[in-house]
Amino acid sequence: MLRVAPDAQAALRDEEAVRRVAEGVLAAAGVRAAAAAGPAIVAAAFAVQTANLPNVTAGTDTATGEPLGPVGPAPHLARSVERALAARPHGADVTDGSRLVGWERAERAVLDDSRDRLAAAWPEMFAELRICVAQVALLEGRAIDGFTDFATHGAVYINRARLGASPRGLPGPVRFAEALVHEGTHTRCNAAQLSSPFLTPAADGVDPVRTPLRADPRPLAGLFQQAVVLTRCTELYRRLLDAEHTTATPAPAARRDRLSSDARQAIGTLRQHAGSLTAHGLAVLGECEALLRPTAI
Repeated sequence: MLRVAPDAQAALRDEEAVRRVAEGVLAAAGVRAAAAAGPAIVAAAFAVQTANLPNVTAGTDTATGEPLGPVGPAPHLARSVERALAARPHGADVTDGSRLVGWERAERAVLDDSRDRLAAAWPEMFAELRICVAQVALLEGRAIDGFTDFATHGAVYINRARLGASPRGLPGPVRFAEALVHEGTHTRCNAAQLSSPFLTPAADGVDPVRTPLRADPRPLAGLFQQAVVLTRCTELYRRLLDAEHTTATPAPAARRDRLSSDARQAIGTLRQHAGSLTAHGLAVLGECEALLRPTAI
């Protein structure tokens, strides 16, 4: 079950449930999972379910083995990028595409800085991310800023541009810390909704709605995750600002305010469709509202 305030123990229970499902799929197909771990085992189960059997053992894990650790290009991760590109809305700019790249030493140093800032400013969030996010894959190309794919659950994909400072002066390690919270929260939601859905079956009949983070209308499920992501990212900046990690420029406060505004927009739209939310979904929405109160603008 998801709570907006990070909870490593609840996250661990949900991650164990995901692994049991993946192992069950592989066992039923007669595929041994002993050599697979993290995203690789989920990718293998996905391949079995989609009858893509030649790819069941094709993935090579190039991760460091540490939670929230960098991972290099691997076949099962590359297939996730292909799916993400194929899912881009019609007419979206896919100039220069998006592809997996390896981590340079300087980029690993930024990742380390981002993790250190998270651990210092929001230790509960850092602890939860270490449970949910096994691997951080790096993207290059303008088509995709970041994403998760349940077929490689436990891996998050983030554009390497987020490692550098923004045009408005937001430091690279802060931008990447936000990206980790953003994609890690999607990962957390994906695991939690397996056992405790946020939406009722009636939500499938609701027309796609406008959302803060996507130009194309999205299903209510996508908007729900956006609300949780935006709320948590707002809280991240509030904590970073309180910890005086980011007082050199006005950019962090501006980013916090933008995220807060977008989160409130998402929550407002979801409240208009409250009948499509389960009791769990409504509870999470209420927690989002409560966490946003200190950042009212």
